Amino acid sequence: MKKILILLLLIPSLSWGDERVKTESSLNSFEPFKCEKLKTDFLRLNNLNECLIIQKLSNQYEVKSADFDTNTWNRPQMIKYVNNSDGEKIIAHTWNNVVKWGDKSNKQPFSHLVVIDIPNLEKLFETSKSELISKHYNLPLIARRLDVLDTDKDGDKEILYLSNKEDGRNRKSSWKDVNYIFDLNDQTLKKFGSSHFSHDLMYIDFNKDGYFEILDYFYNPGEYIELCDLKNNKCAKIKNSSKLVDIGFNHIFPSKNGSIMFGGCPGLGDTTFCWSNVNYKNGKLSFSKLDSYKLKPQPTDKANFLIWTGDVQKKPGYWVEGSNKKQFKQADRAWMSTAIDYNKDGFIDSVGIEKEVICKRNDVSKPFKRSGGDCKEEVFLYIFKNIDDSEFIKHQVIPTTINDAYKIENADLNKDGTLDLYGFRQGYYNPWNACKTPQLKSIYLNQENKYFEHASQKFIEENFGLYGCERASNFFEKDGQYYRLFITMPSAESKNAYLGIENYTGKN
Repeated sequence: MKKILILLLLIPSLSWGDERVKTESSLNSFEPFKCEKLKTDFLRLNNLNECLIIQKLSNQYEVKSADFDTNTWNRPQMIKYVNNSDGEKIIAHTWNNVVKWGDKSNKQPFSHLVVIDIPNLEKLFETSKSELISKHYNLPLIARRLDVLDTDKDGDKEILYLSNKEDGRNRKSSWKDVNYIFDLNDQTLKKFGSSHFSHDLMYIDFNKDGYFEILDYFYNPGEYIELCDLKNNKCAKIKNSSKLVDIGFNHIFPSKNGSIMFGGCPGLGDTTFCWSNVNYKNGKLSFSKLDSYKLKPQPTDKANFLIWTGDVQKKPGYWVEGSNKKQFKQADRAWMSTAIDYNKDGFIDSVGIEKEVICKRNDVSKPFKRSGGDCKEEVFLYIFKNIDDSEFIKHQVIPTTINDAYKIENADLNKDGTLDLYGFRQGYYNPWNACKTPQLKSIYLNQENKYFEHASQKFIEENFGLYGCERASNFFEKDGQYYRLFITMPSAESKNAYLGIENYTGKN
């Protein structure tokens, strides 16, 4: 019999009420134009497709982290099509930088949200001369994780933000912030949850009442889960969560026995994946170990690393023998995961990222600089097949570059009825490779619900145009027509970015 660990609530449930703050926006009018008219040296047209630029995005960084950071939209966090009761919309979100990297500061951060009203998506390409009205917001938050879902069972989708001030400031700063729900219909922002360092966003309807329960896996210090009941507007914190699944990029999904959480195993130096059964009853969660997969041996060594906030932290890994501590293999965590029923057998499968990080330095008295060029990565995409919600077996391992994307998303990219995988963002931004990076390099096509295959350059060129230095793409389907939303910059250091939409052929 499997041992079950009951996770007790640390505090009584907290109610946040229904306090909504009306947000202010600026109204913009934009006349769409054909993508081929974009002034850029990086243009490849696809004669089978139609493409429109539907918005100019020109928010500048308040504080530049580097001279080449001219536009906040070089690091977008979300692009989505939403069809609510008050009309069709295309939304985009990014964050601003308000402090110098590594500085200690309690300055209020903010983000940019753009909401474009689309009178009729089907006729958008026929009426390209019509002006589009958009709302531009400066929201008082920095989103660690965000998603679009119906949070109040009204049939319309809202934006859910897990918020903290992880915008490059030193961790001795005030890092705490609550979470938010932005209502796209009435433009209100509602706070929920307690003040802490949010990290992982998960949600599921545990009790099948039509309302999602939100799980915020956070640092306190220490690792906890805050469980928020959106129906009753109550939250409660749960202890001991890190004993089964480590904080990182976790996923939760329904199973025949309740639900399953997937992520890295705790205490194993980020070397093993774990699956745990999750049971929900009367506002409490119980966890039991379901399965695990060992990626590499547990490390016994540690080395100092300068992290992106300016702090120095010890990281687990393996000293390279004979290198006199100049070479170190870091045991890095699987930073991204997703859940998908790739074979349509009714059981949700798991996808995770594993990395080999090899670091070299000349001066052993100084910490390794991961973002300073001391380290090289080899990244692998792991597909695990769900066997009757009882075990997960390794199905496929694919060398990948998807790790430098912001998140893993899925859509039917080639119109064959299967769900494909892709990376939302096209790599870390710097002007030396922003326009040289292969377009849509992280697409994996589902082959007859059997396995995934890395999309070829031929597939990319036959199906999509290239419109500048593209930074992110989001794919969706409506009424049998397939669309790609994208954000692009005409040049590496452009002060303007553009949001475009392409309807595409979707060939195999």
